[in-house]
Amino acid sequence: MGSAMSASSTASRKGPFAGQAVEAAASTGSKATASAGAQTATTKAPRGAVVGAGGVVFDAEGRVLVLHHVDGAWVFPKGHIEAGETSEAAAVREVAEEAGVDATVLAGAPTWTTDYRNDRGQHRHITWYACTTDATDVTLTERTFPDGGFYPPAVAMRLVTHETDRDLLAAVLAAVDGSRRETP
Repeated sequence: MGSAMSASSTASRKGPFAGQAVEAAASTGSKATASAGAQTATTKAPRGAVVGAGGVVFDAEGRVLVLHHVDGAWVFPKGHIEAGETSEAAAVREVAEEAGVDATVLAGAPTWTTDYRNDRGQHRHITWYACTTDATDVTLTERTFPDGGFYPPAVAMRLVTHETDRDLLAAVLAAVDGSRRETP
């Protein structure tokens, strides 16, 4: 299953969680890349790809939301973009639907994209947003996700199943200043 991730960032690389990102990335051997300049959710998807959006959500303590899929994989909330919906709105909606968490996209944070083939062979192109929430626990209502919660970044890094998700988490942690993750 091939996968790729790209990120654009002008965000600070400093903050209380930056060291955790470096440590977590080193432990997985991830090679997430970031480039200068603003990347928007309007990045064109490869031809034939199913487009979606998701959130890497931080609670007020800096813990990361991770969900346990019925297939055994630990993942971040994501899903399809509905007709007339922006990718940002889709990311927030998917977090609410899959985890029962009201999240807000972190203003000024970059976006990230991942491309992969799912178990049905569909090419997926996902735009990711760094999000914050006041929630401290999840309210799981979908059978697809029987378990999940907020975990310290290093634990979340070990939990997520797919290398692409580990690369994504490392990139988000490296790009997003810890003080900016706090919900006002």
